[in-house]
Amino acid sequence: MIRHAHYIPTWLEESLESPVAILGGGVSGIGAKSLIESLDGQAKIYDENSSRGVGEEFLEEDARLSQLVVVSPGFSPRHPWIKLAERGGCSVCSEFDLGASLWKGPIVAVTGTNGKTTLTAFLEHAFRHSGIESFAMGNIGRPVCDILLGDCNSEAIAVCEVSSFQAELSTRLQADYVLWTNFAEDHLDRHGNMDSYYKSKYRLISNMRGDCVVVDQSVSSYGKRLGMNIPNAKILEVANRENRERVKGTVFETEPEVESYMMARSLWLSLGLNENSLEEAAQDFRKDPHRMEFIGVKHGIRFWDDSKATNFHATLSGLKRFEQPVIWIGGGKDKGGSIRCFAKQLRPHLVHAILMGETRFSIKRELESLGLVAHGVGSIQEAVNLVLELGRSGDDALLSPGFASFDMFESYIKRGEVFREAIGLLDSERNANNG
Repeated sequence: MIRHAHYIPTWLEESLESPVAILGGGVSGIGAKSLIESLDGQAKIYDENSSRGVGEEFLEEDARLSQLVVVSPGFSPRHPWIKLAERGGCSVCSEFDLGASLWKGPIVAVTGTNGKTTLTAFLEHAFRHSGIESFAMGNIGRPVCDILLGDCNSEAIAVCEVSSFQAELSTRLQADYVLWTNFAEDHLDRHGNMDSYYKSKYRLISNMRGDCVVVDQSVSSYGKRLGMNIPNAKILEVANRENRERVKGTVFETEPEVESYMMARSLWLSLGLNENSLEEAAQDFRKDPHRMEFIGVKHGIRFWDDSKATNFHATLSGLKRFEQPVIWIGGGKDKGGSIRCFAKQLRPHLVHAILMGETRFSIKRELESLGLVAHGVGSIQEAVNLVLELGRSGDDALLSPGFASFDMFESYIKRGEVFREAIGLLDSERNANNG
């Protein structure tokens, strides 16, 4: 039994009288099953992917047996299994909702098109640096249910990174604070259009129990266009010279990371905490790999790994930090959005474009219509080798795909690792050729 098991909401306690159906056998689904069982309930996982060792279909008779169906974020609300559960009178909630309903302490929900992972990790780091117990969880890779099963204090601050996939399925997550970093094109293959994408994230605000909301101008402007004003919202303050001096020498020194610091600062001051402690936390904070990370210099060319940039906004934000046009390595699995508009925004920042993945042909066509010769390749290794052919000493070569990795790699992490390995082979290959 978990430490906080005495605190079970009435709706959940009643649902445990019947077996709980869990849709999805990934990390979230397994965590939800373990949490239900720790509460003396019964749970069964249903998953379409037989390679996970589950591979069992959710049927009408299963819906009749269950009062509660817990859904992993990979499932769209329009998935036939969810519709089947709803027709069967089941209560449907996300894995995120399940865990959040058992969390007794303050909840900070962090969402946005980009920057949410860095902001979530930094807030956990800053709270702990200041002696305040906190846990980063959610889309950052640590499901809420898993953390609740560990040795944690559920009255600590929960800093939750919430993706649009999690938010659109969320009905019971009641955050005390919502930080919405920015809003731009992403996941249109899932949400269909920008309005639906915005509304999925807005659920965090409409369901929140607190009244502290911080958003950037892009979030506020789009909401007003939809007639969805955000009450009591604080618009993110633009970093001034004094703010930038405070984070000089840290990962927040340049764009777009300084915006994450300013978002954290806004929450920090709302909580009445000392800004000096936030500044101290920034000094020893380190981002996770593959987020605009300098890899090194090879043959006079500086190589950067920004494999985490899986949408247009992230790539364009990263390019703004460079003073001169770069050799760009991009492309991947399409998630929706206008490639033509993306290409127009890219063009001023590029001296060369090396393209891979399923979108390489469409990006190549658009960039070449704008007067830039683009090169299609079949692998990361080919891309890195081509950098040496095209580049000159002093150039910057940036892997910042702008698209998902799943057409070629299992994750953006694997994509970044392969990129680093390819760079590491440059000296050995060149030496072998010279020999």
